[in-house]
Amino acid sequence: MRKNSRPAAGRRPRAPDSDARGQLLDVAIALFAERGIANTTVAQIAAAGQVTSAMVHYWFDTRERLLDAVVEERLAPRFRAVWEPADVEHGEPLESVQGIVHRMFNVTEQAPWLPSLWLREIVNEGGLLRERALRHIPLKRVAAFGQNIARGKQGGKVNESIEPLLVFNSILALVMLPQATAKIWRRINPMLALDRATMERHVTALLMHGIAASRTGAARRPQGKARST
Repeated sequence: MRKNSRPAAGRRPRAPDSDARGQLLDVAIALFAERGIANTTVAQIAAAGQVTSAMVHYWFDTRERLLDAVVEERLAPRFRAVWEPADVEHGEPLESVQGIVHRMFNVTEQAPWLPSLWLREIVNEGGLLRERALRHIPLKRVAAFGQNIARGKQGGKVNESIEPLLVFNSILALVMLPQATAKIWRRINPMLALDRATMERHVTALLMHGIAASRTGAARRPQGKARST
C-alpha cells in the first residue's frame, strides 16, 4: 500500500532544501559583520536569504539560538583550526608564531566576514557574541603558547624586550584589524595592497624580526649617551 507523502496534521513541514539552514546562517553572519547584530532584524535576514521571516524562526526559533549557532557552528570550528594543529608547548617558538599566523590567514580567507565580526561583536565592549565566543577560545593552549615564548626568551631565541603573554594579542591585532578596516584604508589610499599574500608576508616579517633575538644574542636595550666630564 502506498504511503501518503503529506505530513501528518499538526506536524511542521520540513524545508525542501536540507542545506537551507546553513545558507541562512551564512546570510545572517554576513549581515552581522556588515552592520552589527543589534542593527540587523529577522526581516532583513529573511529578505537577504530570500525566505520568509517564519522560515528564519523555523530554523532558529529565537534570536538567542541564532547567536548560539553563529558561535558554535561558524566561530568555534575556526578557533580550533587555528589552535589544534599547533605544538604550542614543545615547538620552536618562532615556528609556532609563524604557524598560528598562517592558519589565521587561512581562516580569514575562508571566512572573510570574521575580522569585522570579531571587531564588532567580540572585541568591542557590549559585543553580543563576546561571552559566547570566549567559552570556545582554548585558553590553556593560549597560555601554553605564551609559556613557550617565555622559554624561548630565557633560552636566548626570543628578543628579551618581548612580553610573552602579549604575543598572541599582537598576532590578533596584526591579522584582524587591517582586514576589518580594509574598506576605510582603500578609500584613503586606493593603491594600498591588502591581498592575503601581501598581508601575510608583511605580518610575518614584522613578527619574525621583532620576536627573534638578535644574531649576537639577546636583543640589547639602547644605552644612553655617556656623560661628558
